[in-house]
Amino acid sequence: MNKKVISTLIAGLLLLLLTACQPQVQDVVKASFPDGSPQLVYHIKGSLEKGSKVGETRYYSNGKTQSEKSYQGKAETPSGVWQYYYPTGSTFATADYSVAIPVWRFFDREGNDYVTTCDSVVVEEYGECDMPATVLFIQDSMSLRYQFYSNCLLRSTGTLVEGRKEGRWLFYHPNGTIQTDASFAHGRENGPYTVYRENGVPYYAGTYEGGRRVGKWEFYDEEGRLQHTQEFK
Repeated sequence: MNKKVISTLIAGLLLLLLTACQPQVQDVVKASFPDGSPQLVYHIKGSLEKGSKVGETRYYSNGKTQSEKSYQGKAETPSGVWQYYYPTGSTFATADYSVAIPVWRFFDREGNDYVTTCDSVVVEEYGECDMPATVLFIQDSMSLRYQFYSNCLLRSTGTLVEGRKEGRWLFYHPNGTIQTDASFAHGRENGPYTVYRENGVPYYAGTYEGGRRVGKWEFYDEEGRLQHTQEFK
């Protein structure tokens, strides 16, 4: 047996020994759905009693992955790239924790970036199951605010100027249809304002000025037929 073969065997043996000495990662189900399928799984490196959490995976009730996160150290510091998914399995958001300030990206259901040009992206609020719920895409003194339901569908979207609502804002029902189509100026309702039912049929519509209803407002039944009007001064 020549020296090259011996060296290779020794290197392989050392690798096996090192691998055997490394603490193994174990999966621990922390929460389950009523049918017994896992909802939240911790990935523990080392023993269950003294090991450290190096990651976690959360699932939707349909079995698809909802989010994947990784950690390092006893303090469970976020590390690597965190992934969030739509119930269909496509990517909703990513957060890169390899840098001091995590870099976020958000995608619509077709895989396109929600906003392509901005100075920074900030997750302002987390919601159910620790999913990003309120996100700011900041550009100078203006920012676009997107709010999401726990299934990643849009809850509302609009522009903030110096922290106040400005221009057109859209609010959505959980099924994805528009709930309210509103206009704002300096943080107050100002302009056309329409509220819809979940099936898309209008409920009522009118105009605001400086946060007050003005002029003729129209009210509709569940079939979209005009029922009555009311004048506001």
